[in-house]
Amino acid sequence: MEITYAPLLLWLLVGHVIADFPLQPLSWVQDKARHRARSRLLVLHALIHGAVAAWVVAAFGGIYGGITAVGVLAALIFISISHYLIDLIKVTLLRQLQHVGGFLLDQGLHLLMLLLLWLFVTPNAYMLTAIAALPVTGWHIGLLALAYLLIYMPMGILIGQFLARWTPQMPPSAKADDDSLLRAGKQIGYLERTLILTFVLIGQLPAIGFYWRPNQSFALVIYAKVMTKCVPST
Repeated sequence: MEITYAPLLLWLLVGHVIADFPLQPLSWVQDKARHRARSRLLVLHALIHGAVAAWVVAAFGGIYGGITAVGVLAALIFISISHYLIDLIKVTLLRQLQHVGGFLLDQGLHLLMLLLLWLFVTPNAYMLTAIAALPVTGWHIGLLALAYLLIYMPMGILIGQFLARWTPQMPPSAKADDDSLLRAGKQIGYLERTLILTFVLIGQLPAIGFYWRPNQSFALVIYAKVMTKCVPST
């Protein structure tokens, strides 16, 4: 039997990252934390995840065949409900966990649900161990897309939560003044991660050193400016 369904798991992961980060504004996250079970945006967010998963399953079935309408409907219902319940648990029962622990547990549960969905809709799920043998147009393109998606918002959020205890809190007056500076630092972080991953993928590891050395000075300037705003004047 040919390996045709293994890339579906990877594209489900890509869809999850897109729906959970670029398609979820910060205001939605704050609304979920504030209103919890009463949050309409929590319901909308879960439905978006279900719709994205169903679209991925339907598109993949249209290309390779073997996936029925039941599988597409199962993706819509199962992912919508499971994502709603997991996010609801996160904003209620998991509020006491540290940010990093809660983030990793939340994402781990979501990935487990995607794996269960994949096992349900995939006729040859037992061939998961042979994913690495897939042609470039299947596995490798999906892995490349997932890698670039992960280094942006998910990795940025994880790093921010991990370093939160050592990050100085800016006074409200300074936050307004330095909002553009912080946004610039965020974009620089995106650019840095993009370049580093690209250098790694093309095998140009020495280029990372040539890029990083002069860039350190600019990063230190931004950090120094932020720190001066955080330290109260005497």
